[in-house]
Formats: sequence, structure tokens, C-alpha cells
Amino acid sequence: MSRRRLERVTELIHQEISKRIPLLKDPGLGFITILGVRLSPDFLQAKVFYSVLGSPEEQERTRLALEKARYFLRGQLGKLESLKFPPELNFVQDHSAEEAQKVLEVLNQLEKDRQNNLPPAPDLPSPAPRKRRAKKIA
Repeated sequence: MSRRRLERVTELIHQEISKRIPLLKDPGLGFITILGVRLSPDFLQAKVFYSVLGSPEEQERTRLALEKARYFLRGQLGKLESLKFPPELNFVQDHSAEEAQKVLEVLNQLEKDRQNNLPPAPDLPSPAPRKRRAKKIA
């Protein structure tokens, strides 16, 4: 199989799942974002990476709702013309947004601490102008 086809099918699965998840009528689904899809080279398995805003309880309810809906979503993918055999879907929660938020909070706290503990910086002189070199004439 060509790499180009793998990329196209991966993008198609990403778009279709992103469109269909808001249409699910499961009350357990939280505010979910599909971040990406990684499809195996044989097109039989797809890891769907997602993030959820909310408390750990809401995240767990969303995980369970996605597990219940994965067979339905696979069936919907099977109705697409370009997918003869839809891949098995495995949902993987991505915590990178939460981790990035924690890093930003730590950096902001360090900046506040630095500003509170240091006196204001004195005015620095401007850099001296560069001297021009004389051109050699051959």
C-alpha cells in the first residue's frame, strides 16, 4: 500500500469521527476534541487520540462512552465508499494539553517570584557602534 493512501485514509477517518462524535446521544460524553488518528500500515487498527476538558470523573465517563460507541463508529466508517474493511478503533486519551497548562502555571509562578525578589534592572547603555573595516584593493 502506498504511503499517500495511508495518509488520505487516516485523514478521512479523523474527519468522519470528528463529525460523528457530536451526533452521539450518550450523556456521558464530555467536551471532547479528536486530536489525531494513527492508522496501522495494514489498515486494520486505528488509534484515535482525543482530549477532554473537565474533571477526572467527566474524563472517565467520556472514556467509557467512547468505548461503548466505538463499534457504532466503526460501522459508520464501513459505510464509506473508500473503506472496504473499517479498522478497529482504539481510543487513547492525550494529556498533553493538561501537562502544557501545568508547565505554563509553573513558568508564570517563577516569573512572579523573580519579579518580586529582584530590584528593577538598571538602564543598560546602548551597544557601541561597529567600526568599519577598510577594504583592501588588490
